[in-house]
Amino acid sequence: MPLHLVSPFDREVETPPGDNPPGPISTQHWRQPLRDICFILIKAGAYLGSIYLAVLGLPLIFFLLLAGGDLGLFFMHLGNLADHAAQAGFINELKLGLFGVATLIVIWRLPRFLDDVSAALAPRKDVP
Repeated sequence: MPLHLVSPFDREVETPPGDNPPGPISTQHWRQPLRDICFILIKAGAYLGSIYLAVLGLPLIFFLLLAGGDLGLFFMHLGNLADHAAQAGFINELKLGLFGVATLIVIWRLPRFLDDVSAALAPRKDVP
């Protein structure tokens, strides 16, 4: 047996006989902008998430390539930064560099992202 649920927003206001009916409740004027905002937020989250995951993977690939693909050698290189001041300086420089690379990639891909969002939100025309 299918479930059929009718919420108060999906039906017209019931008025007693003799009263002037207020007309149908129009929720279309606020639902469409809300849908558009949710779509943009989801699309932007996926856009930024993919960029930052790619950028955070770059140092790992770079250092693995330096180590010749050997994980033991990779961790030995990381262990060479035994001095805490050297580790802190390396991490701070790496964070600054990755933030700069991520920002450049975001700026580079932004026009395509905006074109995709505007094309998806453009009013659809019925094709006969």
